[in-house]
Amino acid sequence: MPKLVLNWRHHYGDRVLSDGQADEVVGYLARGGNRRYVRWLGFIDRAEARALEGARPVRLADITRVGVDEWPSPAWHDVPTGMSVHGCLTSDGAYAVYDTVVALVGKPNG
Repeated sequence: MPKLVLNWRHHYGDRVLSDGQADEVVGYLARGGNRRYVRWLGFIDRAEARALEGARPVRLADITRVGVDEWPSPAWHDVPTGMSVHGCLTSDGAYAVYDTVVALVGKPNG
């Protein structure tokens, strides 16, 4: 798997989320549209996410770009308006789900 990264817009700043980051958080959209924040767990393959007992799909909040960490800087792709990164919420925190790329959910506006 290539080294995937997300750009998370939080408090008027951008943070890059990748695998192996300890003590990071990520937001997700709870029912009713409220944001909740949990521990960032990294990326997980869709099949592995489906096999996690007690896990449920969520939309990760405020992810503006997805990318592959290449030298000298990540190759970014904007998340279209109306779309969200597909997340997997567990009792430990949340993952971003990927197949061969980061999975998006929703309907693009425009």
